[in-house]
Amino acid sequence: MTTMIERPPGGPDAGPPRGRGRVATLLAAAPEDVDGVVSHLERLQEILEQGYGPQDGIACFNRLYLRITRDIRAQLDDEAVSDKDFLVRLDVEFAGRYFRALLADSTGRGVPRAWAVLLDRRSDEGITAVRYAVVGVNAHVNFDLAPAVVRTCTVLGRSAPGPVERADYRAVNDVVARHVTTLIEQRGVRQPDDALADVPAVLARQIAWRQALELWEQRSRPTEYEREVDALDRRTALIGRGLLAMGAPR
Repeated sequence: MTTMIERPPGGPDAGPPRGRGRVATLLAAAPEDVDGVVSHLERLQEILEQGYGPQDGIACFNRLYLRITRDIRAQLDDEAVSDKDFLVRLDVEFAGRYFRALLADSTGRGVPRAWAVLLDRRSDEGITAVRYAVVGVNAHVNFDLAPAVVRTCTVLGRSAPGPVERADYRAVNDVVARHVTTLIEQRGVRQPDDALADVPAVLARQIAWRQALELWEQRSRPTEYEREVDALDRRTALIGRGLLAMGAPR
């Protein structure tokens, strides 16, 4: 089983009880389509900014993720989308993993290490909004996306993730990369070699896709599957801690 980081309500970075309660109430019901995901993200942004402040680490990531998801929703009307059913379900499954991590945190249950990295430092005044957003993207893409692909193919009864599924996976990854790049360019970085400027290092699409294929092969062997997800969680958390340890961009 994947090891979770226990986070009792009321910890130093937990935020006010009312804020935690509102997050838990919102996320207790999972969205069923992309419009529902957008609605959850919009309401969540309001709750986070009111309860924790606009510079809260999760609020910084959620703000970016809302823009990304609105963009994905707009693409559903594009004829270039290979498989709209897959893209819709992938978006829902992908967002659902993020929502479940926040729900667990708000109710004092175990949280994946990849998300605990950000949750533990969400109120650190020495970390900029852009870095918080990138660390959240790291957790969501590098930890959540591969299992979301497996879950989507399972729910839709696909025989395996193939070229059509990969095309829509790349479309999601492209949207994320475009928004992260825009955010970094708008804010700027202190050094040309700052790791935040290297978006491909954070969004390693080929590695994530191979991870999805590996997880797919292990889906019928729960122990091996959970062991691999746990290793993925550890690797993603390590990247997140490294991103937070660097000097803040200006």
